[in-house]
Amino acid sequence: MHEKVSTAISELNTWLKEIYAEDYLALVLYGSAVGASYRADLSDINVLIILEKNCAANIFKLGKAVKTFLNKYRISPFMMTSQELVAALDVFPLEFYDILDMHTIVHGDKKILDLTVNRENLRHEVEEKLRGTVNDIHSMILAAEGNEKTLQRFLANWSGMGGILFRGLLRLKGKSVNGLDAKAILGETEKEYGIRLESLSTLNDLRYNKNPLSMPASSFADAILESLNALILIVDAMDGGAA
Repeated sequence: MHEKVSTAISELNTWLKEIYAEDYLALVLYGSAVGASYRADLSDINVLIILEKNCAANIFKLGKAVKTFLNKYRISPFMMTSQELVAALDVFPLEFYDILDMHTIVHGDKKILDLTVNRENLRHEVEEKLRGTVNDIHSMILAAEGNEKTLQRFLANWSGMGGILFRGLLRLKGKSVNGLDAKAILGETEKEYGIRLESLSTLNDLRYNKNPLSMPASSFADAILESLNALILIVDAMDGGAA
């Protein structure tokens, strides 16, 4: 585990114990911060916090304690009670697959994550995220007001289409994503769905390496939209069933 992650999680664990006491059931670290792909300058530290009960007063108290801490370490907390955890499986299947696939239980009983996610719920969320992504890009194009440089900047700064979506696409095909980095995940998605995704690889390069585009930003946005709409058609036609 990266030193920055270890420091952040240790401090967060201490605060949760102090504020929630016996209502603090589990702290689960998941995502890139668990493995070698974590980048201290770019990656978020994703945590699932499970509580027996969670009142507004305690949330307020925790917020006051960690008001600068969360931003400093780029911590993204996912807080819920144990009852909400079970009830939310059908609403957040993408997130729960990510948690189940790569996690470390920092505090709590390992059995807290004995969960099963339904494949049809996963298909619904993947399609919803794909359609939401298309709408995001339409909004960026409109907001750029015809300025190619502005649109390129919007695309470079946009973080709406993360690897979680493409990991979900591979899981819909019954494929494991363990050990795959962002480039490999896109490559496997190309093979499984028979759709060229060079534009999405270029988007990652634009975002993380700030390499300039070799085409007008509007043409680049069109290429992304073409790939996404092709994926939507395939996912929409998929059958349901247990994962």
